[in-house]
Amino acid sequence: MEIVDRLRFWGLALVLMTLAGCQSGSFPGGPSSGMVTAPGGRVAHAGPRQTVDASREAENIRVFLADTRPRAGWTPVHLKPSGVLYVRTEAIIDRRDLIGIQSATDQSGGGILVLILSDAGFRKMREATAANPGLRLALVVGQTMLAAPAYAAPVREHQLAFGVGSARNAELAAHAVAGVR
Repeated sequence: MEIVDRLRFWGLALVLMTLAGCQSGSFPGGPSSGMVTAPGGRVAHAGPRQTVDASREAENIRVFLADTRPRAGWTPVHLKPSGVLYVRTEAIIDRRDLIGIQSATDQSGGGILVLILSDAGFRKMREATAANPGLRLALVVGQTMLAAPAYAAPVREHQLAFGVGSARNAELAAHAVAGVR
């Protein structure tokens, strides 16, 4: 890896780690408004849709079931400044289940990362959220948890939108997952 590529990688890692620290305070008992299954109404501006190509070298992205209460076999993740989120160790979906990814902003300028699911990815999400009502979906890019919003109903759309702090964070994450430099 060239020096410029390493600097970009570590710069993205630093931004994502910082973002994870900012997002973590809202997990325990927080509102479910961090994610919507279709971005309609929440998105004020969307960047270009990036194709997720499995042949590109890129950061992995995974979505896990999570809960604020302990569950047998689930891994506790300690959050900053306090609290614990219990995450199922098997991902519902990963990069192979996406056909696209997009950065966007909400009406207040906050960053949104939109995952566009393949048919198989949609089926997995719908089945998992229907079988496990009222939990959370933990979004992990690389080794960093970016968001873990609650959901009230099974996923019904091929798009998932996660609040990830700033528009720049959403853009960096979308580029990293799509393998765009």
